Amino acid sequence: MNKPLKYGLIGLGSLVVVAIAGAVVFAMTFDPNRYKGQIERLAKEKTGRALAIQGPIKMAFWPSLGAEVSGVTFSEKGSSQQFVAFDRAHASVKVMPLLSGQYVVDSVSLSGLKARIVKGKDGRFNFSDLMEEKKPAADAKKAPAETGAPVVFDIGSVSIERASITYIDFAAGQEYALEDVKLKTGRVAEDAEGKLELAMVAKRKQPPLQAKLSADGKYQLKGGVLSGDVTAKLDDSTIKAKFTAAEPYELDASIDKINLDRYLGAAEKPAAQPAKPQTAKKEDTPVDLSALKGINAKGKLQVGALEVRGLKLADVSAQLNAANGRVTLAPHAAKLYEGSMSGELTVDANKNHVALKEQLQGVSVGPILRDFAQQDRLEGKGNVSLDVTTAGASVNAMKRALNGSAKVDLRDGAIKGINVGEIIRKGRSLLGGGSQSAGQGESAGDKTQKTDFSELSASFTIKNGVAHNDDLDAKSPLLRLGGAGDINIPAESLNYLAKASIVASGQGQGGKERDQLAGLTVPVKLSGTFDDLKYEVDYRSMAGAAAKSQAGEKIKERVEERLKDEKIKDRLKGLLGR
Repeated sequence: MNKPLKYGLIGLGSLVVVAIAGAVVFAMTFDPNRYKGQIERLAKEKTGRALAIQGPIKMAFWPSLGAEVSGVTFSEKGSSQQFVAFDRAHASVKVMPLLSGQYVVDSVSLSGLKARIVKGKDGRFNFSDLMEEKKPAADAKKAPAETGAPVVFDIGSVSIERASITYIDFAAGQEYALEDVKLKTGRVAEDAEGKLELAMVAKRKQPPLQAKLSADGKYQLKGGVLSGDVTAKLDDSTIKAKFTAAEPYELDASIDKINLDRYLGAAEKPAAQPAKPQTAKKEDTPVDLSALKGINAKGKLQVGALEVRGLKLADVSAQLNAANGRVTLAPHAAKLYEGSMSGELTVDANKNHVALKEQLQGVSVGPILRDFAQQDRLEGKGNVSLDVTTAGASVNAMKRALNGSAKVDLRDGAIKGINVGEIIRKGRSLLGGGSQSAGQGESAGDKTQKTDFSELSASFTIKNGVAHNDDLDAKSPLLRLGGAGDINIPAESLNYLAKASIVASGQGQGGKERDQLAGLTVPVKLSGTFDDLKYEVDYRSMAGAAAKSQAGEKIKERVEERLKDEKIKDRLKGLLGR
């Protein structure tokens, strides 16, 4: 080896030794804690927020470049209110890959995180100022475009424990919290696969809610897209799902059982209270669908047992499509109340518009009405169809804007609150000279009373929240029932005139008397709110109809006989045009 080369190698080796020795000395003598004050002042100048680093800052230089910091708090802007704080944070990157533009992170860990996110009544968040970009000076030169290889990120693992996040929405008057959050991942890098573990407790202030969630599964990151088969436990529900976390997001999920009312905050059934004055206004609930505008997703959902708004369903299946603020659950199907349902639901967040088409086959309507509407007015089993649309910014506005159609076809049921058969018996007693008073009589609906039917069909045209019917057709061995009128859905009231016609029959109890009154029409007017329904029988119209019926002559003879009694004469005066 020639001397120049020999001395050159010796010199280079010496430089390497000196460089390594210098790095070691720097690592051993460098104290980042001397700069804590400067860091805190710089944060105050740049953000207007107070940064405090109470614990020591620890550095590592080989084989990974890393740092650990503890006891950190970061305040709200211009306030001492805490925004973010954590007990300890640690991160490290391998040194050698940095030379080729790669960030290979050994690990990232965070413990004791506390974050408080606030949305004001003006819609701004308490971190909005941190997200706003400052405008560059007018004479600032445009920075040249950076060239070179793209930065490659590779994280060995992520660990978060004992974290809590509080979200306060002053505009909605609501508060949520995620507590005791734990997250562990495997490697996070392109073409990497790993395992995921997640656990947390979710809380809501009003109505009060506490839900426990845990999940574990596998994931894959390929082409910048995260996908995986996760198994989760939400309180008593077991959820299995496959997902792709890139637009359009894809989800294929199955749930064994879930009670959504627990999470939606459905109101409990109110205790019985005296009827409120008709002028009293009912509270309204805003309907804000704007959160759907940012969803671009599709998927499938299956639920073994589902409870929502009081309804109990089984074997639920639905296909989801969401894009451009428009969300559809179509088709969807389920089993419920001894029957089945199928249909499609479309929600357009751009117009706060909802469209629903539903077919119920072979269902028992009594339990449905009791569970969903807290009303016990109708029994029977059969088919129900519904095709409606609505729009509005609140529940009451949507009720007022309801339009469409509905149809009911039932068998072997009963209309509750009124006994038409008993009304007929009273009318017959009246016309025969019994003790019932003449004229018109108003009575409150009695839920213990009912009118049985073997068949019932009716169709409704719904316009601006009012459902109109004029083709009621109910049949029973005693009578035929028709009628026409309106159901005011926003006012939750009824205005309906039912007409019961007596059926001739020479058999059974009361058969002969019934034959004598065959064809007699009994007008019954139903009115009032659903909770305070009243009916009124027009006995004068009934008497006039009786006079023209095939039993009219016999009834006249009876009445004439009774008219000899002055007291009876006064009571029945005018009923038969006398």
